[in-house]
Amino acid sequence: MSDEGPEKKPNADLWDFDEDEEEIIAALEAEEEAAAELLREALPELRGVEPPYAELGAASERLRAGITSGGWPYEHVALAAGWEARDLPADDVELWLGAAGGMVSPRQDMGMDLEEEAAIMSLEHGDWLGAVIELVRAGVGATASPEKLVSYINDSPEVEGVIDPDDEALIRTSFELVLPAWESAGAVDDRRRLTALGRWGLPRALAWAWDHDFDAE
Repeated sequence: MSDEGPEKKPNADLWDFDEDEEEIIAALEAEEEAAAELLREALPELRGVEPPYAELGAASERLRAGITSGGWPYEHVALAAGWEARDLPADDVELWLGAAGGMVSPRQDMGMDLEEEAAIMSLEHGDWLGAVIELVRAGVGATASPEKLVSYINDSPEVEGVIDPDDEALIRTSFELVLPAWESAGAVDDRRRLTALGRWGLPRALAWAWDHDFDAE
């Protein structure tokens, strides 16, 4: 990272285990609350907007079928969201948000290789914010390749500094692992371009992952 790089990795100083565990948890919760508020402030035009219901319904049907069958990447999607295949949310919005947002803050072990899970967990609030905010601003059809997501993080005015070139390969790998989940949810298409459903839903999925509501006042 650059000298300002820690702003891109806002969790970097949280894991000081000399602190009391409750203080660490409180610090993380405050970090998530601040990140959710920044997300709302960055994309006010999307708040209160209804989802594209046809796309949401089709995506939810695919998700239910995929998770029930246990095929890749649906098994990891369900585990990340903390679901059992036989006990999925009945509400399409809740299902979709968990599928798209589960890997942002996994509720349990995702059933992936340890190195893969560690790579995903290396993404911090600033990375998610920069990537999603700028992808959504770029609009439907915008490229969501790992390389482009890294450039979005660097370009986002909501987070300071730029990614250290030595960290770029890990961040690209991390997003490469996340993108199949986004594709399974219909947030991006099979060419990794942002869909209308993804534009509506990815900010909400981030807020869901941090236990917040993007549309809340």
